[in-house]
Amino acid sequence: MSAERFIRAYNQIDDHLRDLLDIDRSRFGFASVVDQAAKRFSVVRRYADDLKEFGALRNAIVHDKEYPARIIADPRPEVVEAIERLAEVIINPPRVYPMFRREVRRLDVDDPLAKPLRWIREYHYTQFPAFRGARFAGLLTSRCIAQWLADSLATGGVDVAGATVADALRHDPFGGRRVAFVPRSATWYDAAELFTPGKGKRQAALEALLITESGREDEALLGIITPRDLLNPPEGLS
Repeated sequence: MSAERFIRAYNQIDDHLRDLLDIDRSRFGFASVVDQAAKRFSVVRRYADDLKEFGALRNAIVHDKEYPARIIADPRPEVVEAIERLAEVIINPPRVYPMFRREVRRLDVDDPLAKPLRWIREYHYTQFPAFRGARFAGLLTSRCIAQWLADSLATGGVDVAGATVADALRHDPFGGRRVAFVPRSATWYDAAELFTPGKGKRQAALEALLITESGREDEALLGIITPRDLLNPPEGLS
């Protein structure tokens, strides 16, 4: 029966959220559990309305006033498939690593500017995390380099051979504040939220997320995420 599959997926979600919150079945209804989980987990926030709709549908399908509870309706197959997909995403949300694992070419502020220029030509990269020792100094972008070039031309000439990454990095008006570090355990939904400025805030949106083991800037870079990478949710969910 479709209803049995629906109830199985619903119970998987309910059990998982209660485990996350350490709440047993004797406390709180499903909608309240969703609200509590949404305060802590981005994937639940993303689908909170859908989860509550499925909760209401579950109550329409199951007659709880009798014991044992009796199924009194059968959901459409596409509804069953939808809750099964959602259960998979809620229980096993896609992680930024290894999804966005890639080589990240790292610079030191004292490196010659010719180094990233060569990488731009060879690899067509446009963003390079720059460090001062183990400390993050900013994101060198093709925009920074273009502004450095324009200012150099306006003030007497371009000395690429003598220029350093720090020279071009000074043209980042945000001073590296448009970059955040995330741990490899972060979910796709965590990343999507970080790229979305909070309501009522006038802060600039992030340009990139850098993935490290635990989200610290002094760790090896495991990958990089840009807003373009997150245009479409995984698993065909919206």
